[in-house]
Amino acid sequence: MQKLSRPTARMLALVSLLVSSMAIAQVPTEGDSDFPRWLGLSVRAGYLMPGGQMDGSPDPFYLYEVYKGLFAAIVEPTVRIGSNVELGPWLQLSHAQMRLRCSSDDMCPGRHLRFGLQGNYHWIPSGPYNPWTGVALGYERASFNVRGIDIAYSGPDVTLQAGFDRNFGGSFWAGLFVSCSGGRYDSLEVKMNGRTGDESLRERTVHLWLGFGVRVRMAAPASTSHP
Repeated sequence: MQKLSRPTARMLALVSLLVSSMAIAQVPTEGDSDFPRWLGLSVRAGYLMPGGQMDGSPDPFYLYEVYKGLFAAIVEPTVRIGSNVELGPWLQLSHAQMRLRCSSDDMCPGRHLRFGLQGNYHWIPSGPYNPWTGVALGYERASFNVRGIDIAYSGPDVTLQAGFDRNFGGSFWAGLFVSCSGGRYDSLEVKMNGRTGDESLRERTVHLWLGFGVRVRMAAPASTSHP
């Protein structure tokens, strides 16, 4: 049998070692997931309670005079920055539970929309239990119809939020959240008889939305490196 030269033998041994290392790296370890580690997708379902004034006029219009609350759904794709921080946009669609009456028998119809950007910090991203806190900047539009007149208040807001997620296997997480949003309406739009008018509010004040609910999330746990 022909013997291999020493350089050829060393090269074959090196190739064999590299192939073995690649094969070991491709073996899935416990907790691995097909979901990308840098991407997350969450959906929240919650209830928001209003507080405060809609404007700062001497005869103020209170937010809770219009809305009893909001049944809200929030969609939030995020991108991981490092192991602990996630950033991304969010969109809140709500079914408005109205308090404002157009007659003794009927509630006035209303709508509510919010959207913006958020950043969340995950305290234990690689563990089965993952508490998180964050802040979100957004824009809010609260609208309702009073006897054929469409009225809409809109303006910026900021939200402080926190939650607790649990991993139920692979990429699937679920948990609870609470939030507090503070905003200030800076514009008013009125539509009546086919005409639209809008103005910038001179007298502004802060209003609140207090929320709580559940969150379902698809995101692979952050990997941890061991020395």
